[in-house]
Amino acid sequence: MIMDYTWFYVESNIVSIIIFVMMLFRELGTVGRQSKQVIFINIIFAHIMYFLSDICWALILGEYLPSIPFLVSAVNILNAILLSAITGFWFVYAELSQGEEYITRFKIRLLILAPAMISALVMLILFVFFPKTVLTEDFKLTLAYYIVFLSMPVLYIIASTVRSFIRAFKKENYAFRSIYIASAIYPAALALVGVIQTLWVKAPMFCHGCSIMMLYVYLTSLNDQVSIDELTKLNNRTQLKKYIASEAQKPASDKKDRFVLMIDLNKFKQINDHFGHIEGDSALKRASDALKISCSECPIKTFIARYGGDEFIIIAKTESEDLVRKLCSDIKETLIRLNRDAGSKYELTASIGYAGYSGDIESFQTALGEADKALYKEKALRK
Repeated sequence: MIMDYTWFYVESNIVSIIIFVMMLFRELGTVGRQSKQVIFINIIFAHIMYFLSDICWALILGEYLPSIPFLVSAVNILNAILLSAITGFWFVYAELSQGEEYITRFKIRLLILAPAMISALVMLILFVFFPKTVLTEDFKLTLAYYIVFLSMPVLYIIASTVRSFIRAFKKENYAFRSIYIASAIYPAALALVGVIQTLWVKAPMFCHGCSIMMLYVYLTSLNDQVSIDELTKLNNRTQLKKYIASEAQKPASDKKDRFVLMIDLNKFKQINDHFGHIEGDSALKRASDALKISCSECPIKTFIARYGGDEFIIIAKTESEDLVRKLCSDIKETLIRLNRDAGSKYELTASIGYAGYSGDIESFQTALGEADKALYKEKALRK
């Protein structure tokens, strides 16, 4: 590296560090952090450390730091450890963000991160006991170094990218498809900029790529926090309003008749009163699962939202009332089945009312009132 490239490289990494430090402070300032937020903080911190280590390596290549065995080895060992940590933690974060229950167990998480730890240990052993396998006499990195350096990160990248993309295009996941796609794109982009930087050492592509993609993920995550109901992982009321407004803005030629379905859980207050609010939350999750499953198996294009409390709304894009009736029946049957399979000590059923609307906001408001009346008429018949 010549002087200009060295300091340009260093400055680029410093800018990336500032961006990640800003995200780190915001995350550290949140109250009641969940497991995925803790993992995300670890990812941010690992990036910051990687950029610092990369600065040291740039200064060594630019001959601003002495090219001695200890310093060269320490920097490259640290790079390998941090890259494995970033990609390993990212896989865990993606699985947690996408609601996978198995990853919540500490032992499973430790097992998943074990390959990254083994890779780091192997790198340490090679540099300490077999330095010639990873460094030449003039302190150039060998092919063996790059094989060990990239083996585990590549596996984590492939796993998180493939799994996230598969989930993103499942019909029942459309409500939070954006975060799935972000989870898939980030590691893929990481791999791409890593390859470019390996081929063109002087270009600080890795720090630039990481910063751009992490900002994309971060903004997507923030958007989901204000549009997705945290408990049920369905669209919230705000997102419902945005959806109705966007549908109303479509030209008349694109508008088709549709139905508003209002779903309300029967005797939900009794569940909370007799079994506690934690069990009440479980009932709401079960209800949201029933809605997702039923809508995913239905040929109708649907939009699901939690309206508030134990009330849910579905927008069904169809002119067929028979299909809507079938969807209502499927929701009720699926909810009963899921509740039975969970071994609940209480009955969990739903009442559903529906009404047609044309796509305009005024029509939606009218249909919502009619669906609400139909819902309580069904509740009255149950009593």
